[in-house]
Amino acid sequence: MDLLDVKSMDEAINLQVEAMNRIGLKKEINIKTYEALGFILAEDLISHDDLPAFRKSTMDGYAINYKDSLGASETIPSMLKVIEEIEIGEVPKNKINRGEASKIYTGGMVPDGADAVIPVEHTEILSDKLISITKPMVFMENIIDIGDDSKNGEVYEKKGKIIDAETIAMAASLGYEQLRVYKKPRCKILSTGNEIIPVASPLEMGKSRDVNSYMLYALLTSMGIEVDSTKHLRDDKDLIKNELEEDYDLIVISGSSSKGNKDFVPVIANTLNPGLIYHGISIKPGKPTSLSINNKTLILGLPGNPISAFTVFKTVFEKAFYKYYGSNKSLEVYCRLSRNISAKGAKTMIVLVDISREGDELIATPIFGFSNNISLLKKAKGYLIIDEYSEGILENQGVWVSLIR
Repeated sequence: MDLLDVKSMDEAINLQVEAMNRIGLKKEINIKTYEALGFILAEDLISHDDLPAFRKSTMDGYAINYKDSLGASETIPSMLKVIEEIEIGEVPKNKINRGEASKIYTGGMVPDGADAVIPVEHTEILSDKLISITKPMVFMENIIDIGDDSKNGEVYEKKGKIIDAETIAMAASLGYEQLRVYKKPRCKILSTGNEIIPVASPLEMGKSRDVNSYMLYALLTSMGIEVDSTKHLRDDKDLIKNELEEDYDLIVISGSSSKGNKDFVPVIANTLNPGLIYHGISIKPGKPTSLSINNKTLILGLPGNPISAFTVFKTVFEKAFYKYYGSNKSLEVYCRLSRNISAKGAKTMIVLVDISREGDELIATPIFGFSNNISLLKKAKGYLIIDEYSEGILENQGVWVSLIR
């Protein structure tokens, strides 16, 4: 069977977004904030308060009027009357007037009349009610003002954000006990090939360990996708067909994807409902990739070679997934290329690169090798994309590199 309806990388991404819209993966649920790690926000995270709601000290020391410290030094200290000790969580009882100070602790509420906090190390206790200060302060020094952290109505995170520990901390600070999120898509991973053996098996001539199942499990779960199961299948058309007809949000299958007599995935996809969306992307590596729908299940068919599967997953599937949910794009850094890269064959080239630093510059060094050499991932810190119409990139040219980690 020949490859069918080969698409450009951008076309493949857009077709996947359309397919995800068609099956309707945006199912909103409420979840407890401390259980939300890895989910995707379905609504903006908005502050409903000014934070902090009071002026807060960033130091252990004394709340003062900063003008009382002007001119203070080790040789000529200023004397201040201590009128109060403000404990953490307490509201000050007294207003600060000129010549007065209140003892305060980190995080404590700054009293009215005070506009600076002098650290304790720049003070000396002369008596229970008298201190000397030996350093001049500036207005609002060591004080967080009302609303410095966030203003009422400010958007902290936009919907589409993949929730990490920082997001959970922010949500808690804003008073969110629950978050509105998208339900994680349910996924099954399939790997195919008579040559594939379990990872714990001794290597045999002509055999390879099942790298893709482990790699894809890690990639999918890191994106907030719930992987229910992984399974290895022999090159058996009926067996593969039965697995692809099961009811999931997403099935990712590696291998059996090209045009050989045992590459059954595209053939089976044509029997599904509505069936094959595309077979083949004008990309290197990763050309024998397919996308299909069976009822409400999206089926991604990846090449069997691990590097090809990894590359097309990151550059096509992951980008389309994040585009569909409105999530943040991958982080890119600007680098200088260490050597020439020639491009041939009118295909988009995905080139893995190592990144190093020389002075103030980041240097991208291309990593070349065969698509089944998993050691390439050990060296790669990012990838760059060379347009299908380009003849390549010259040494020392500036390039944008998408980070892998």
